[in-house]
Amino acid sequence: PRVAHLRPIRGVRTVVGGSGVRGLMRGLVGALLPVQCAGCRAWDEVLCPSCRSLAGCPAHVASLEGVRGPLPLVAIGDYDGPLRRIVLAAKHSARTDVTDFLDEAGARLGTALGGVLGVAGAPAAAVGSLEGRASFTGGAVEVWVVPAPSSWKRRLRGRQVALPLARAVARALAAGARPGVRVRVRVVDAVRLRVGATSQSGKAGAQRTVGRMGSMRALAVPGPGVRVVAVDDVVTTGATVREMERVLGGLDAVVTLCRPGLSHDAGHRLGYDVRTDFR
Repeated sequence: PRVAHLRPIRGVRTVVGGSGVRGLMRGLVGALLPVQCAGCRAWDEVLCPSCRSLAGCPAHVASLEGVRGPLPLVAIGDYDGPLRRIVLAAKHSARTDVTDFLDEAGARLGTALGGVLGVAGAPAAAVGSLEGRASFTGGAVEVWVVPAPSSWKRRLRGRQVALPLARAVARALAAGARPGVRVRVRVVDAVRLRVGATSQSGKAGAQRTVGRMGSMRALAVPGPGVRVVAVDDVVTTGATVREMERVLGGLDAVVTLCRPGLSHDAGHRLGYDVRTDFR
C-alpha cells in the first residue's frame, strides 16, 4: 500500500502554518495604503495574476557542483525579472505576503523532486533518478528536507523564505510518492549560522565562497540511508549549498526558486525526456 506522510523529528523545530494576527494586520494596512505587485509593480495587488502564475511554471532540472561531485538542482526559473523581485520582496518587504506563491511554487518543486529522487510516478518514468543513499527494498525511504539557515534577525522578523518553501516541497514530495513506495518526509530545520556569519547580499562570487566557509553548524545529522535535500530561495555560486553539504555529511539534491542563468545551463524542464544521471 502507498504510505507517504510528514513526520516531526524530536528536538528540531518545525514551524507549521502562518500567523493569523500578522495576516490581519497586513490586511488593515493594505486597506489604508495602496500596494503594488511585488513582481511587476502593478497597483492594488500584492501579486498580479501574471506574476502569480510564475509559481506554476514547469520546473527546471540542472546540476550544481557540490563537495563530492555534481548535485541535481530543481528550480522554477532564472533569478531575473519578476521572479527576482518577488523573492526580494518576500525577504525584505514587511507588507508583501507571498505565502500562497511559496506554497504553489513549493508544490511544483516537490513534485519535480520526486521524479529526480525516483520516488514519484511510474518506475519507468524515473529515468533521471539518482542513486541515493537509501534503498527502496526492505523498508521506507526517509527524506530530510532541510531549509538553508537564516540569520537571527530574519528569524526574529519572520521574513524567512527557505523554511516555508521547504514545508511546501515536503508536502508535495510526500503526497506524490508512487504506489508501493513508502516515503517518510521530514522538514528538519537542522542548520544554523555561526555567530559572526555575515550576509551574502551584495557579495561577488569569490567573496560568497569565502564568506560561507565554516559559517554553519548542524543541530542534527541524518543517519545512514537518509536522503537529504537542501532548500534555498536562491542559489547563485552554490557556496551556501556546499557548506550545508559539509555540515550535514552529504546532500542528494538541491531545490530552489531561482538561479542566475538557469535558462542557459538547465538540462531540461520536467515533462520532457530526462537522460541526465547524477551518479
